[in-house]
Amino acid sequence: MTLGDSLTAYALNNGHRMARVSAPSDIIRLAVTLPDDTIQHFERPATGSAGDWRATEFQTPGSGAAFNEPITAEWGCGLEYLINAITS
Repeated sequence: MTLGDSLTAYALNNGHRMARVSAPSDIIRLAVTLPDDTIQHFERPATGSAGDWRATEFQTPGSGAAFNEPITAEWGCGLEYLINAITS
């Protein structure tokens, strides 16, 4: 499993709050809050699909990390489900 898939699997299995967050109009950005109140961000082009998601910023209180890790379409389907549920 790639790092992007691992980050996605953890967020989908353990996240307790999800939100679509502000981004340029050509980007869809999803934030998933984890049990320790850290936040993992995911994004894809607005015209993209399940195979275009990437794990990006990881926020912790007072710190964080930036990623640009691809996510396979298999795990991207879970993110598609969430973003569609949020925006419906």
